[in-house]
Amino acid sequence: MAVAQMKKLSVVALEKDTQRLITELQKLRCVEVSKSDFGDVQMISAADVSQEMGELMSRIALTRRAIAFLAAYETGKHTIFDPPMEASIDDFDSGLDTIAMDEVRAANTLAEKIAYTEGELLRLEGEHGAYQPWIGEDVVLPGDRTVYTRYLCGTLPLNADMAAINERLADLAHEIIEIYTDKTVRALLLVAHKDDFDEARKVLASGGFAVCPVKASAEEGYAAGAAASCMRQIEALRQELERLKKAAKKMADTRLADIKALHDIFLTRQDRLGARGRTVETEKTVLLSGWVPVRAQDKTKRLLEKYDAAYSFEDPESNEDVPVLLSNRPAARNFESVLSMYALPRYGRFDPTAIMSVFYTIIFGLMFADVGYGAIMVIGCIAALKLLHPSEGMRQFLRMFAICGASCIIGGILFGGYFGDLPAAVMEGFGGRENTPTLAVWFDMVEEPIMMLVLSLGVGAVHMVTAFVIKFIILVRDGYIFDAIADVGSWLILFAGAGVYFMEPMAGAILAGLGGLMLICTQGRHEKNGFMRLLKGVMSLYDIVGYLSDLLSYSRILALSLASAVIASVMNLLSTMGGFTVGGIILFVVVFLLGHVINFLVNILGTYVHTSRLQYIEFFGKFYESGGRAFAPLEPKSKYVNFK
Repeated sequence: MAVAQMKKLSVVALEKDTQRLITELQKLRCVEVSKSDFGDVQMISAADVSQEMGELMSRIALTRRAIAFLAAYETGKHTIFDPPMEASIDDFDSGLDTIAMDEVRAANTLAEKIAYTEGELLRLEGEHGAYQPWIGEDVVLPGDRTVYTRYLCGTLPLNADMAAINERLADLAHEIIEIYTDKTVRALLLVAHKDDFDEARKVLASGGFAVCPVKASAEEGYAAGAAASCMRQIEALRQELERLKKAAKKMADTRLADIKALHDIFLTRQDRLGARGRTVETEKTVLLSGWVPVRAQDKTKRLLEKYDAAYSFEDPESNEDVPVLLSNRPAARNFESVLSMYALPRYGRFDPTAIMSVFYTIIFGLMFADVGYGAIMVIGCIAALKLLHPSEGMRQFLRMFAICGASCIIGGILFGGYFGDLPAAVMEGFGGRENTPTLAVWFDMVEEPIMMLVLSLGVGAVHMVTAFVIKFIILVRDGYIFDAIADVGSWLILFAGAGVYFMEPMAGAILAGLGGLMLICTQGRHEKNGFMRLLKGVMSLYDIVGYLSDLLSYSRILALSLASAVIASVMNLLSTMGGFTVGGIILFVVVFLLGHVINFLVNILGTYVHTSRLQYIEFFGKFYESGGRAFAPLEPKSKYVNFK
């Protein structure tokens, strides 16, 4: 229940050992390398890694291109149940990267060949199609000439105004022969006297005439011969394309895993180079600085001593930007994602994850109090943990929901939620029973919503008071004892009086009055003017309205719990309307599954959001000091593989 203590690390190592040292630090996964600042020291300059970074970025781009290409040809069956691939950084650093890079180049070369072949195939298929209207015609394509005439083959849009075109051609020595017509164009042969040919061509062009795009000579056998030659080329290219695609499938099935590992190795090396770029150097040495958790200090020392590096571990100064690493016990650690989505605490300040996790679990269980839904959460999360091989972050998320699912089961037992009122609905709809007793161990929240509202507000009151107590402890720890008593203790006494009033009115009124008097006397203490001091103290009592508003926010516990319970009850009623018949059972299965799946998905999302909201606004707002920056250690990057 704390922010891990950090040490500032300063290292001076030999320049020749730098790459190996940074690699080993990356494997430790516990050192954040920050920008080195050793002051105004002569002979020191920032490390320049721009050239190496440029080359590495180029290799990453080539690798990504190869992965995208081969992924389309992979034939192996992969499922979400497959364990992640594993690889060794040492293997790649020892030469496997060279072999894998050759595979990347081969894959990209193969991709280029396939792209070129497909382009040529597409071009030839278009050419073959262009020959089709002219097959059977002994004409040279696209045109030819005699001593006195010229002719030209082409196409004209079917909607061209032939009457207007013929009218303009009437005074020219010409003939238009229609060879072929389809739904969009007509193939025409224009024959004209050599003196009128250019003018006739212009007239046709004005109507959209397009010259035949292919060539065919008498020696080739005109269009039929050229088309046959074109088809032979097409068949050869199709066979070549098939061969290339088979090679791509084989490479995808045998080499893609290595290339994916190489991609992650390159990302890992990119981080190393980034770390190297944050160091400074002399002719023979490199100066590195960063942050290390105290708990990882010893193993970091052992590594540095292997390289005979000079080092120091120092406590951070108050003005330094110290990264934050949360340190909680295993159960509370699963709720760190809830805190992280809001904001990390500032370094050295209070981490409320452990306390928050208790309230989060309780409130979630109250909002979604149902044995059936809770069991689905628990079973589903445990199955996902066992079968899906999730990342550590996702594992924490799944474990958190499993814990919340157990809380939902307890809530369902207390308030009688078993997929809503399913047992009662089945007995009444199928068995004909009436006035089925509730299964609630404590009370049925649907039948007694006021009791549920009181419970919701009671939990909210405890939640808010806990926040005030935390604020009180923080102020005392920081040495602000009077501020703790005046600004927090006064409200705690007033709240205590309000609670006691319902049991002992006189004692409650005295306590509340004492708390109010303390607020009036202390909340204007920073004002120099006596009247303003008193006025500000009296005005501070207006904050009661804000705290009452915060308390009423916890009525959303009632709203969410009733929403899921009532919707489930409606679905149960609809599903049992058919009675105990074949049709009724079919109706029951369909409506039950569909209705409860929708209810589960909608309300689990609402419960997650509103439970988080109560932590962020009503709880953290009373004491939380945010502004921390997450600890980002140098570590291997894993998109496709896990590194040993």
